[in-house]
Amino acid sequence: MLRGRTLILMVLIGLAAVACGGSGGPKTTVAGLKVNSHGTKDVSGASTIPLEADSYYFSPTVLKGTPGQQVTLNIKDDTGVQHNFTIESQQINKDFSGDVTINVTFPQSGVLSFYCKYHKTKGMGGALLVSGNASG
Repeated sequence: MLRGRTLILMVLIGLAAVACGGSGGPKTTVAGLKVNSHGTKDVSGASTIPLEADSYYFSPTVLKGTPGQQVTLNIKDDTGVQHNFTIESQQINKDFSGDVTINVTFPQSGVLSFYCKYHKTKGMGGALLVSGNASG
């Protein structure tokens, strides 16, 4: 009987690990979105920026730039899962599975959110930050 209980416990622990495994990292609020945080990178002056899309996160999560800076995001995705990159105010809504290139513009001030429309509720989002704080 003990062996059966041990087996059941091991299966439950394994299922919990799988269920939690795609969380993508510690949660924080960025530009009004609850996201899996994978850091901030200052990209001021850059014209091309690498961005990783993985299981429910973008890395880095926050890109800090200058007002009106135009950049090309080279998004690398090795998950094989359908993802999306959306910035509503810039009419960007791009589906991808694999690598993709997307042109974006930093806001004139403040912070502008981006997200994956398929995994937004799982924390897959981030922000373009010009001034202030991305949190909130």
